[in-house]
Amino acid sequence: MEMLLMLPDEIVLEIFSWLPATAIQKFKSASDFFRTMPLEERHFVLKQSHNALLRKDPCFFLQPNSCKKYNAINEFHHFPSEKTSSGVPHNFLKFLENYPACRILASSNGLILGCSTKKNNQTELFISNPSTQSWFLIPTLNHLKEYPDSEINIVFECHSKDFMLFLFEVPAEWASSCYIVKFYSQEEDCFPYLHKKSPYFRPYIMAYTIEDGESRMLRVPKEARRGSHDLSCKMGIYKWGKVTSLDGSMCLVRLRKCIFTIWVLTDYKSCKWKRVLKIRVRAMGIIEEEPITVKGFIVMNGDCLVFATKKKIYRYGLSCENYRVIEEISEHGFDDDEVCFTCYSDTLHLCGDGATTLPLLQQSY
Repeated sequence: MEMLLMLPDEIVLEIFSWLPATAIQKFKSASDFFRTMPLEERHFVLKQSHNALLRKDPCFFLQPNSCKKYNAINEFHHFPSEKTSSGVPHNFLKFLENYPACRILASSNGLILGCSTKKNNQTELFISNPSTQSWFLIPTLNHLKEYPDSEINIVFECHSKDFMLFLFEVPAEWASSCYIVKFYSQEEDCFPYLHKKSPYFRPYIMAYTIEDGESRMLRVPKEARRGSHDLSCKMGIYKWGKVTSLDGSMCLVRLRKCIFTIWVLTDYKSCKWKRVLKIRVRAMGIIEEEPITVKGFIVMNGDCLVFATKKKIYRYGLSCENYRVIEEISEHGFDDDEVCFTCYSDTLHLCGDGATTLPLLQQSY
């Protein structure tokens, strides 16, 4: 602490810009000197948010995969080595618990995209920063007004200055072969949307370039297509490679009959994949009673597979440093429910113009 006091303010701010928001708040509460630092000015906030993109996500939210409208439950978990430096305030977790059927849809660069279903069946979307305890209500999208009971498929991408929403609209007609993707940002209500008809029922990946509006279909590996009709087959695509790497790619993860298989896309143009892992769950070194059932999974930070069984959450290394090393993270309370993960990293990122203080102290909504 004494060494920091001896440094010029510019150097101290540079050091602080690399810290998680939780650690910054602890410094501010522990010292009058740090309370006088301009840690809430826009320039510092943008720099801290930008630097956070170069760090690994240290935490995640866990919730049931099928959210009940009036009984949404969220759990928050850390990686074991990150409990003291990162996190969310306890009163934010209480807000998630008390706000009507509050569900986390996505998270990016410290901001959380949340959804709430009121008693009148009205769907409310909002963006919140748990660290700064601020939020920004998003006008209800027309699709959700028209079909309030429809499943919300949305992707949230946030950079140091702006954020964007990708809404996948599922048509009301049963067994329709048409889907719609719409793009929303802070600056514009809606970008031109992608409208695609597909006669295919086998798995494939659709890639869309926002800058020029071009799209293409990426074939998945033949091995991944085999048995994809099996009810036990679950697949997902995730970022692959180090957070600081400029040449990162994506990976395809398939879980079928308690076997994890992971492929990495090595060439985008020719659509070439390389299998990097194939292993039975019970061969990972887990000590649990048989049968071991996986209830949900995700690849975090491009280098580790995180998955939940009926009672516990594990991390399985995929990179050179911790390749095939299994680590128990914690227990969870969802038992037989299928679960989904939402990565989280605490930052000072602004929620946008018009953001207000999160209604943490309200007891009823």
